[in-house]
Amino acid sequence: MIVIAAVVVGAISAFLVFNYVNSADSRARAGAREVDILKVQTEIQKGLSGREAIQQNKLVHAKIPAEFKPQTAITDESIIADKVAVANYTTGQILVDGMFADAIDNQITFAGRIPSDCGSIDPATNKPAQCVAVTISVDQVRGVAGVIVPGDLVNVMVVPGGNSSSGAPARVLYQAAKVLMVDKTAVPQPGEVTQNGSNTATPTGQAQTSVNTGLITLEVPPQAAQLIASISQQDLYLTLLPPNYTPQPLPQQAVPSVLPGEDPSQLTPYGPNGIQNQR
Repeated sequence: MIVIAAVVVGAISAFLVFNYVNSADSRARAGAREVDILKVQTEIQKGLSGREAIQQNKLVHAKIPAEFKPQTAITDESIIADKVAVANYTTGQILVDGMFADAIDNQITFAGRIPSDCGSIDPATNKPAQCVAVTISVDQVRGVAGVIVPGDLVNVMVVPGGNSSSGAPARVLYQAAKVLMVDKTAVPQPGEVTQNGSNTATPTGQAQTSVNTGLITLEVPPQAAQLIASISQQDLYLTLLPPNYTPQPLPQQAVPSVLPGEDPSQLTPYGPNGIQNQR
């Protein structure tokens, strides 16, 4: 009887606590001030106009607690009616300023892809160096078999005499230069998609199958572009780098009289033990 009574008392206590918590939560919600917002009801694709989104009920009004309303939230549909979505949006997102833009501003131009800051300091002004785009032309041999894609990092070497048998040693012009575009294909901006799911898109955001014709556009400071343009295109040679590559001085090397494969202390590019024992 004592055990049964304890179980009954426990059940009653749990029920009372549950009701109290629920009523307290209801009272808290009732006291919270709610505000109107516009949210994404169904997925919105980049380029869809605000008017179409509203007509298709992809944007709907909803109420949320005032404390959760973003400062830039948009509640008036007319503000975006003549604008277009600048990216793809998923269900539940709250509409804020910048998600829709004027159609002319939504076009992603070539110049719009060049970063304003190259991540270095201009010694002439002691301010962050601006970036420019400079294009070089390399064949399949000098361009890593044409496998370079936008966003890759490359070392730019100078081989005097190009593919001739002059025997002059190669020198490193620049290390870790970032590839902005390959031919007319660039790293996609947020919201851009391609037909094959690859990581490239044209400057206008349209899908395009990439065909590497050897035109490589680098994003570099103006002084670097000036020097690159001063070198004969036939003398340029690229090497592809891993993402975690660390630049370090690479002195000019002459072809030795004893080649590494003839030297017992070297034998392979990875040392006498070979790459098999390095990994």
